[in-house]
Amino acid sequence: MGPEESIERAIPVTGQMHRLGPLRVPEDVWRLMERLHRSGHWVWLVGGAVRDALLGKPPHDWDLATDAGIQRVTALFARVVPVGLRHGTVQVLTGERAVEVTAVGPEGAAGLAVDLARRDFTVNAMAVAYPDGLLHDPHNGRKDLAARRLRAVGTARDRFLDDPLRVLRLARLVAQLGFRVERGTLRAAAGESLRLRQVAVERIRDEMLKMLVGEEIRAGFAVCRRTGAMRQVLPELLEGVRRKQNSFHRFDIYRHIVETVAAAPRRERVRLAALLHDIAKPRVRFRRGGVFHFYGHENRSAEMAGEILRRWRLPEKTVAQVQILVRNHMLSGTERWGDAAIRRLIARTGPELIPDLLDLARADCSTHTQADELVREFDRLEHRIREQLENKVPLAVSDLAIDGREVMTALDLKPGPAVGRILQAARAWVLEDPQNNRRDQLLTWIKLQGSPR
Repeated sequence: MGPEESIERAIPVTGQMHRLGPLRVPEDVWRLMERLHRSGHWVWLVGGAVRDALLGKPPHDWDLATDAGIQRVTALFARVVPVGLRHGTVQVLTGERAVEVTAVGPEGAAGLAVDLARRDFTVNAMAVAYPDGLLHDPHNGRKDLAARRLRAVGTARDRFLDDPLRVLRLARLVAQLGFRVERGTLRAAAGESLRLRQVAVERIRDEMLKMLVGEEIRAGFAVCRRTGAMRQVLPELLEGVRRKQNSFHRFDIYRHIVETVAAAPRRERVRLAALLHDIAKPRVRFRRGGVFHFYGHENRSAEMAGEILRRWRLPEKTVAQVQILVRNHMLSGTERWGDAAIRRLIARTGPELIPDLLDLARADCSTHTQADELVREFDRLEHRIREQLENKVPLAVSDLAIDGREVMTALDLKPGPAVGRILQAARAWVLEDPQNNRRDQLLTWIKLQGSPR
């Protein structure tokens, strides 16, 4: 079996959590383990939960291994979803989360050893037995944790051949943990990165999203480049390597994007926008008078953002929101804006996206040569936006003092696109001066404008 080390006997604690050594196990996961144990089966907590607990971090993913077969697991629990039957894995839905359960065969601890030998990296190849609290660490994962090192289990190339997604997962774990990669593991990952083309795009997307919100995202991007994973999952980003910008920027396009992502808050939407905000710059770049220009890059970047995020099969709502942020991220010169321009910005973006837009703008300017001045400008812009929102200014068509029915009556129109165009024109008029948002004024104004063709 290999070395075992006692962490601590399982001890119930008050409330909705139980303690298993350093692991605080949620109540629903605890009940699942208890059900398997009382039914006569071995059960272990495995993978990321054990790793994170030993690092002193709160675990997020709860995976189990058991000697109960898949049919037995399916019989014991009401809601079971097959997700990896080839590897003997299902998800048990507890009502709180999906718990991944892997059947390791009837051999008990020997079956667990086989399962751990198939896992990706040594820090993920540890298990804690329920209920005795014994740590199983046959591949010295705890030693690698102490050294802050990522090392493949067994023969590195075999692990990446088992699942090419592990090439990208290596970068994701670097971004999350800040660990260095053992040389042989990095070399093997680079040798198998082309196989990422065989991986379902949804799995690639999920790894990218986890990597993007990592605390050490710079290091994660570096591993993506060194292994060749970036060329497979986001080749557009590499177009900015060694592409110089103008005197307002301290880095080339690629490095600027990486630094912007790193400077952005670790929220998925704003980091996606940071990743894609300048993605089109290499394609629109031209030089005039010895100076590089990027006219219209925000609009072209928004288009490319849509193409990339749809390729990754993100929800259309997320795609649209990221495109809005990218299209509106150029906020320089706002000191010269009047209040109407502030209201138009809020209307274009939507009040719910304003915090992300400001965070994106601050991150974007963090590598500029005038960063401090721009940050102060964005602070003043935030104050002006807050004033407008606190005054509850009308921003949407639904905020107008008239509706489509009144437009049709006033202009003798039938239902159709013309009504919507009139309401949008009225909205623009009200954005210029919220005092115009009175029913009588609006009806008079639309009559003076006449019916659109």
